[in-house]
Amino acid sequence: MNTKTFLIIIICLSIIQSCKTTKTSVKSDATDIEAVYVYQNGKEKRIIGEDSKISIEANKFSVRFNNKPYNAQNEERYSAQVTAFLNKEELLKIKSGMPKSETNCFTPGTGMAPNQSGRYESLIFGNDRHHYLVYKNSESKRLKLLNKSNHFMTLEFEIDGVYYNGKEEKMATTDLGEFYLAILIDRNLNGIIDKGELKKITIRIK
Repeated sequence: MNTKTFLIIIICLSIIQSCKTTKTSVKSDATDIEAVYVYQNGKEKRIIGEDSKISIEANKFSVRFNNKPYNAQNEERYSAQVTAFLNKEELLKIKSGMPKSETNCFTPGTGMAPNQSGRYESLIFGNDRHHYLVYKNSESKRLKLLNKSNHFMTLEFEIDGVYYNGKEEKMATTDLGEFYLAILIDRNLNGIIDKGELKKITIRIK
């Protein structure tokens, strides 16, 4: 094998390896963007898969995720839609592949207004409504900005208490033993619950 042939082989191998590295990197970034975490007492628990179960203490907690800023003028209405259920059967009705218009809780008009403070003071339960979580700018109250990288932000939905059956309770004193969350982030704004956009979580309180 002469020197020229050897150099050509080395260059080709380098290009192939570079392509593999790029593909792996892109896949990793996409996975991180779709990541959803439950945060409590200084620790994050990543939600794995579309359906998952998690245990928390009877104390305030938060949900963390990645999204883009909300900009109505540019038709960029990026949001996280979170519905809280007492009945698991309602949670099971929501599935990937469904148009949002076929759900009871994610259709237009089912987003709840926040409190006068600008944020949701409690997690509100209901089968036909959702918390409409958007971040516009530093004045936004519905979500807390944790980090910003390129076009995406890491945001936090803080939950100090719950509201159900006409009563409000702090997480530390609630009688709930288990409840259910459906978290939808329509990242391509197509009105469809695409794969990777939905998390259904069973939360058990220790």
